[in-house]
Amino acid sequence: MGAPTLSVVYSTECKEAQKATRPAAMLPILVVLFLLSYGLLTMLVFEQGQTIESQRSLIREMLKDSTQLAALKGKLAKDDSQRPAEKASAAQDQKDAVPAPAAPQDSKKAPKQHPGKSARTTKDAPGKPAADLEDVRRSTHVI
Repeated sequence: MGAPTLSVVYSTECKEAQKATRPAAMLPILVVLFLLSYGLLTMLVFEQGQTIESQRSLIREMLKDSTQLAALKGKLAKDDSQRPAEKASAAQDQKDAVPAPAAPQDSKKAPKQHPGKSARTTKDAPGKPAADLEDVRRSTHVI
């Protein structure tokens, strides 16, 4: 028998064995990345909770302010509605004391105004331009 010979065979089985060891080497890196991403996610959830709480407190403050403003507006409206009644009674007392001369009536009567309400102004429709009057095919209507 002669000297023993050593033969090296390169096959796909050897390459598969080397590939199997690579993912095992990357496992610690993947674990670190997972923990890092989990930590960031936890921080995000915590910050969102704080933001929601601060918004909730701001909404409560706005509700209090709105309630106070509504109460103040109601009080002012009540005071304003009482003032014209007081003025009307004072004017009635003065009217009874001194007779006022009769004013001539126009053919158009002014609308009756209620105390505490502002008079509405009616807008007049603008006149037709000369160019529109010449074109009889086009009809313009004011609504």
